[in-house]
Amino acid sequence: MNTQAQQKILVLFDGSQRSRQTVEQLAWMESFKTREIVLFQVFADFPENYWDLTWEKNNARAVEQFAEWRKRMADENHMYLETARKVLLNAGFDARRVSVKLQKQEKDVATDILAEARNGYHAVIMRRRGMNTIQNVVLGSVSSKLLANLSDQPVLLMGKRSLSKKMVIGIDGSPSSMQAVKFVADLYGGHGYMVELLHVIRSHNLDFMPTEMIEAHKQRMDRTFSEMREVLVAAGFEAENVEGKIITGAESRSEAIVVEAESDDTGAIVVGRRGLSRVQAFFMGRVSNKVVHRGKEFSVWVI
Repeated sequence: MNTQAQQKILVLFDGSQRSRQTVEQLAWMESFKTREIVLFQVFADFPENYWDLTWEKNNARAVEQFAEWRKRMADENHMYLETARKVLLNAGFDARRVSVKLQKQEKDVATDILAEARNGYHAVIMRRRGMNTIQNVVLGSVSSKLLANLSDQPVLLMGKRSLSKKMVIGIDGSPSSMQAVKFVADLYGGHGYMVELLHVIRSHNLDFMPTEMIEAHKQRMDRTFSEMREVLVAAGFEAENVEGKIITGAESRSEAIVVEAESDDTGAIVVGRRGLSRVQAFFMGRVSNKVVHRGKEFSVWVI
């Protein structure tokens, strides 16, 4: 595990109202003040064929206008990034740990972001959708590509729901869910958060499992909860702020997780990418994928 001072967080920015809201939400989270924050934007430049105009004498004025536009857009984007940085500084973030990076588009936006994300970042924070996206689409095309390919890095998809110091972690007993708990412990420990460790047993399982087997499974999960509670408490969580809960008879595990989060003052949901089934969808387990889409109002960590 990296020390906090070494952990870099990549925050994606595009100047849209949604990305500005992401920065405002980040400013609220005390636990990120000990990390290095990089506000990153890919700036779409002119296609290469536009520069073919430079070979034509009659297009001198057009080329000059293109160059002026290019500089103006770069200056505006840099200004937006600096404004976002000031939001964090005004919230008490250390100026030495908050930087901005404006990069000219080299390939496509998603590919350029992926290349940057692989430069030693501990996690990536992004909005579900940015500029020019269709209403009611849960994930924009760039977000979908990033989530599919950032298979080794935690990703936080910011939602519209206000953040709070209560989060629900979906638990299935797999190494992936323990990894999610350890990530939460490392990032949020000592900051007064409350955690609900939630395990869901589907109604389908109840139809085929003898009562004795179900009770034995619950006992195993209780032991798992105890192990996870120890990890969280060791990281600075108060023992009374860590709760384990088992829901039985649910038709859908993802639906049950989101409904549970909706029933309380929950600000974020945390899920592992892969569960016991090892079935992949966008390089995530099916439950994780469904939680991202069903819980579109929530901020969702995919670990």
